[in-house]
Amino acid sequence: MSFFLLNKTKMCNNSSVINMFKEELKLVPNKPGSYQMYDESDTVIYVGKAKNLKKRLSSYFRGTHTGKTAKMISNIAYFKYIVTNTELESFILEINLIKKYNPKYNILLKDDKSFPFIKINMKEKYPRVMVARRPKRDGSLLFGPYVTGIRISEMMGLIKWAYPIRWCNTNFDGKKPAKRPCLHGEIGNCLAPCAFPEREKEYLDNIQKIINFLNGDNKDIKIQLEKKMKSLASQMRFEEALEVKNLLSALDILDAQIITTLTSSSNIDVFTLASSDELSAVNVMKIRAGKNIGQFNFPDEEVVGEKSEILQSFISSYYVEAQDLPREILLEEYMKESGSLIENFLYEKFGKNVKVLFPEKGIKRKLVDNSVKNAENFVFASRDKFERHKKLTTDALKELSEILKLDKIYRIEGYDISNISGTNNVASMVVFENGEPAKKEYRKFKIKTVEGANDFACLQETLKRRLQSLKDGQKNLDTKPDLILIDGGLGQLHSVKEIINEFNMDIPVVSLAKQDEEIFTTSSSAPIRLEKNNYALRLLQRVRDESHRFAVLYHRNLRGQSLTSFLQEIPGIGKATSEKIWKHFKTKENIFNAPPEAFAEIEGISEAKAIEIYNGIHKE
Repeated sequence: MSFFLLNKTKMCNNSSVINMFKEELKLVPNKPGSYQMYDESDTVIYVGKAKNLKKRLSSYFRGTHTGKTAKMISNIAYFKYIVTNTELESFILEINLIKKYNPKYNILLKDDKSFPFIKINMKEKYPRVMVARRPKRDGSLLFGPYVTGIRISEMMGLIKWAYPIRWCNTNFDGKKPAKRPCLHGEIGNCLAPCAFPEREKEYLDNIQKIINFLNGDNKDIKIQLEKKMKSLASQMRFEEALEVKNLLSALDILDAQIITTLTSSSNIDVFTLASSDELSAVNVMKIRAGKNIGQFNFPDEEVVGEKSEILQSFISSYYVEAQDLPREILLEEYMKESGSLIENFLYEKFGKNVKVLFPEKGIKRKLVDNSVKNAENFVFASRDKFERHKKLTTDALKELSEILKLDKIYRIEGYDISNISGTNNVASMVVFENGEPAKKEYRKFKIKTVEGANDFACLQETLKRRLQSLKDGQKNLDTKPDLILIDGGLGQLHSVKEIINEFNMDIPVVSLAKQDEEIFTTSSSAPIRLEKNNYALRLLQRVRDESHRFAVLYHRNLRGQSLTSFLQEIPGIGKATSEKIWKHFKTKENIFNAPPEAFAEIEGISEAKAIEIYNGIHKE
């Protein structure tokens, strides 16, 4: 593969500069390759590929562009390109660069975290079955995502009740068997191959049966669950038997999704794209073993490009992440030129032949039409959501600036104090930019100079430290807020204004009182009262409530840290175990009130260890 780099070429509205840029475009070869668009901060904002780099790059700077494409072009400061030998090489390079840079104007798998997969790590000696929301390429088998019809919890419940496999996080190398099985092994929930190596074959047979089930074969799991239900009923464990019965009903729902005109071996993915001025969305329909296991949408507000270009890029990124390859991919007619490229890419990447089809009639055409309809419905329904979001963010900021008589509000910082009976005083700083939480900008403060419950003094210390960081130009704290919001009334407001004056800074500050949701300003003792449904008020409430949530969370974590330190004083309990205990029980009261057997429910804690922990906690 050959690499060529264009010198930085700045873009602006000046026609002479644009003409100069067009002259430099003459140097770009008529060859395949990938290109990257950069903004003035040297951030990659778009990655593309082309059969002909010169033709493709030139298209951005001639003619008239509208909408999101025009917006993207207006932000281009310079570009770079890499020449490849083939279009396939440029396709693979584009995928890798998108994954590396996450460009603003490329369609990204932004919502895949919402859709869980089932993962089986076959590299482990005794493979585990687990839920993965952001699966990595580590050689594991992936199934899903599970979005409709049957929930991921039901899938995992079916597996847990049917097959006695391990659910612990222990790593086994197989060199030395465990001295005894854990509680799950002793009660029969796991074959415990760690303690009984002779059961390894039976264990791996169960894993294969689970793989068969996840691939659509429900016969064995139905037999196992029916046996389990009868066994539980005979032991008069009726509640557990009912749980298994409900899971069998969920399995019937999965079976009911069989598309009768498809064969049981039909593994198909369908991809379609719908767009509006505000939003683009890719709909993905998954057929496994002739069953429709769900449809889901990936929306993106900033993506630019032709429909075929957008969808092609999405499909490649999707399979790099998902790894769950079908036998067939169904696409619309406009994707025909991309078909062989996608097939070649999947074979190159995974060594598997996948057919890309463009059906014109029959059941497969109906599947494509259904996917199109779902994508269009999603985009249409999202219009109202988009408008509501706009009112809660940019429109709310505009209205708020008018109410407070400020030229512009972009960055709002919200502050709150949290303590219990004056102990562990902490403060939070949350940041909203353009009406949205900017969580990377959030900061926590442990109060150092104030004893007891004195919110006024705590606020003053917090603002002193914040403004000193601003004055010193401290990295990540050197951005001046357009507005500071305090939770409280006039007292809290004036205490903060006093500190701002000490630093001789011109920063507007308001407070929002919870009782009547009144806005207090430094210009008047009379509060500003807005209608409850006013969008400016709702924005302030969001900032106030978020600062409160963040402060309480920090305070809770500090209390948790002190408790885990206490637990670590018990012989045999390290940091990892103490954190597991805290995560399981959540409060100090729950830990002290828990019987020994409650500790044994935590993964990695045996019955003997549970008794030790209980005795250590209650030691005089």
